[in-house]
Amino acid sequence: MALRGYRFLSYLFIMLLFPSLLRAAEPHDVPAPLLFGVALDGFPITEERLRNVEDHIGLSPGIVVFFLQWPSTDGQGAAPFPRESLDAIWNMGAIPCLTWEPMYHKTGEEVMVPFDAILNGDYDPYILGFAKKSAMWEKPFMIRFAHEMNVERYHWGTKKEGYGPESPDIYKRMFRYIVTMFQKADTQNVLWVFCPNAESVPNTSYDPRAYWNRVENYYPGDKYVDVLGIDGYNWGTTQTKAKHGWESQWKEFAAIFRPAWEKLRQLAPDKPIFVFETASVDQCGDKGLWIKNAFETARAWKLNGLVWFQVKKEYDWRINSGGGVSYRGILEATACSPHQWIKGLRHDQRRTD
Repeated sequence: MALRGYRFLSYLFIMLLFPSLLRAAEPHDVPAPLLFGVALDGFPITEERLRNVEDHIGLSPGIVVFFLQWPSTDGQGAAPFPRESLDAIWNMGAIPCLTWEPMYHKTGEEVMVPFDAILNGDYDPYILGFAKKSAMWEKPFMIRFAHEMNVERYHWGTKKEGYGPESPDIYKRMFRYIVTMFQKADTQNVLWVFCPNAESVPNTSYDPRAYWNRVENYYPGDKYVDVLGIDGYNWGTTQTKAKHGWESQWKEFAAIFRPAWEKLRQLAPDKPIFVFETASVDQCGDKGLWIKNAFETARAWKLNGLVWFQVKKEYDWRINSGGGVSYRGILEATACSPHQWIKGLRHDQRRTD
């Protein structure tokens, strides 16, 4: 017993002299888990499609991002609650992330839901009904409301010509209003995502008149946001001024995401952060090396997840478009339990503004 007591006192003495030895074992020094996911177009998302994606890429996604638009202002084309998609994603072992877009199509064109229609209560039945059905589903999932708000292409809440200095305030008011509606419905299983684009368009770096279009100006506040996100793509040399109105060049993952990542970390240093959409073309670069560097950067930045846009759209963005599968070894080494991670995330991280 005396020997054990001596060893304990010796250990205690060493720890008091060298407290860094204690800090070395603290959880925040352990590399953050990195969830790999896919973003898919189309609706609904079925288990069959998810199995096809899994077979195609040779991996099981830990998070699946999908898209759902709102009904029109006259109630036509009411968007269904996506229970089938949520069930399919959860049953495959992944976290569902719904990109909830306040827009609809009319005569083949996109129409943004007017912000005053939301704030004046015109959509309260739809929002409240969605909140109640979300609560009834019980399992946790993310809602990425009106993503990439700092890009003119979306101009949420207004017509395109209305996108300007008032847009950040309009966005914050819509975001806060909807989250508050879910809180009133006691919907506790939804985690809210604030997800700007990696680059603001118009960009304050090139157009001094666009000083208002900055990520921080859109942030709704800590008590309304649970998870941070960023979207960004490597377009290679596919875009030209003559054909597309802008000229692209090959850009590494770190170059695309660093400014927005640093800004989000300043805004909310304690919140989880994901890249919710990314991909690279093949033109004028090594896509396999780009992927490798992307995941190395994601781990170095302690991102919680990286979601690949697994779609053949303007270009073949799919992660294995060129036939290479070297990414499998990189991702398998960073696997963790998606359901365990999201169940451990709580709303108590929100702080009063």
